[in-house]
Amino acid sequence: MRLNASNNCMLPKAALILLLPALAFSAILPDTIGQLKRGDTVAAPAPDVKVWNEYGLQESETTPYSDPATAKSFTITGYRFSDSTGAFAAWIGVRPSDARKFEVDGIGAETATDQYIAVGNLLLIFHGYKPNKEELAHVFLTAPHYSHSPLPSLPGFMPPGAIENSERYILGPESLAKFAPAIPASTAAFHFTSEAELAEYKAPGAAGKTTLVVFNFPGIEMAQKQYPQFEAIPGAVAKRSGPLVAVALNPASPNEAERLLSQVKYQAEVTVAEPPPSLKNNPANLFLNIMILCGVLIAFCLVSGLVFGGIRYAARRSNSANEADEMISLHLSGRS
Repeated sequence: MRLNASNNCMLPKAALILLLPALAFSAILPDTIGQLKRGDTVAAPAPDVKVWNEYGLQESETTPYSDPATAKSFTITGYRFSDSTGAFAAWIGVRPSDARKFEVDGIGAETATDQYIAVGNLLLIFHGYKPNKEELAHVFLTAPHYSHSPLPSLPGFMPPGAIENSERYILGPESLAKFAPAIPASTAAFHFTSEAELAEYKAPGAAGKTTLVVFNFPGIEMAQKQYPQFEAIPGAVAKRSGPLVAVALNPASPNEAERLLSQVKYQAEVTVAEPPPSLKNNPANLFLNIMILCGVLIAFCLVSGLVFGGIRYAARRSNSANEADEMISLHLSGRS
């Protein structure tokens, strides 16, 4: 049967519509982990769609794994973000309050049964299973669009002693409104690509908690420009240190606010560009060159001696050499 032009146009469109779900879904997790085989995969919902979209969520899935031979089974939920900062921000927010950190590639927290791991731009949640290093490396190294980059540096400026797992990361107006609504979005100035971390503190014997938010701006000038707006927030105490602006929201006491803010310090690291070391600046190379020079001089002396000796020997065997080598004796020993 011959198809008309309109049908010819409709077929590619219909095929594209049917392929859209397959194109939109790209596996994050591998087909196998050792002897464990992958089951049916479903999309994993984000705990907070607006906030996680702000974190840069690109894709998610939940996949069961099982091994019929050992009857072992568990589930992995994987989230892929645009960068490691988004994965770290989601990891901070999704870990349970009773989770404890453990050493792992990236950063990890675990409960009695589950593990929450942020590595590169991936957030992996293992439900009912704790993988070893080889299994974990297999998961994220086989993930498509995996990107390894360092974790954000801002947590290193937070004062120690925060309430366990009270930290939250702020990357835009949505996360700011959820975790620190007292701070206006215009004050945070996210168009400067600023970011912030929030944590709660409670001093021993204090009646209440103090919420501390530390903003990191790309440059000192931007922090200076926004700092007066942070000072104008009702009930807040602010401090600036370099590109950092720390804000204590409704502190338990002025002393507690001062105690926390005094610990937020920015120390600039100045790197001086130095020329790469050359061979002439290497003492070992200098010593080697001296040895080579000595060897060359020794070889030159030996060759020169052999040549000179050869010439003298050849000259003695010639007639001219006999005349030249005649010795004149004066016989002076018998004279007074």
